[in-house]
Amino acid sequence: MKLYFIETKNTDPRLRSLYQKAFPEKERIPFYELDILPGSHFYGVYKDPHANEFVGLLDILDFKQICQVRYLATEESCRGQGIGSKILDWIKENRKNSVIVIDVESDSVPCDNLDQRISRKQFYYRNGFSASEDHYHWHGDTFDLLTANGTLKNGEYVQLWKELFVLLKERQSAQNCL
Repeated sequence: MKLYFIETKNTDPRLRSLYQKAFPEKERIPFYELDILPGSHFYGVYKDPHANEFVGLLDILDFKQICQVRYLATEESCRGQGIGSKILDWIKENRKNSVIVIDVESDSVPCDNLDQRISRKQFYYRNGFSASEDHYHWHGDTFDLLTANGTLKNGEYVQLWKELFVLLKERQSAQNCL
């Protein structure tokens, strides 16, 4: 099955619906902010080139030879069909020169959804991702970093986000001056 990745500005209501269903509220940023950071790319994923058969979404951020997969989800009715693996293959093929990073809720801390966290990590391992030594804390939860196409140095991920926030503040300041 071939998938089609259509970069969008969040106009397809199916994207918003899946985003809200697939990710806990505390892990979501406002939908309209998905494409405001430099290097942001938001895709609808479809089974056809005309965007009729919606199967998932992908939000990635490219910055300094790092491609962070911020959000990846498939429609519930499409799960178990290999679509998530095909999306990861597409990322690895289209970002060959970047270290690909996915953050996942840690399975080494007490939680209510341990089985889900373990299953999610195993999915990424089966698809060629490796554990990184790095992790971070956000909104009261711990996230582990998994990588493909290379590794990250300890602290490199946090540094990336510090630089991105500086760029975002500079951009917002420039817009306020207009």
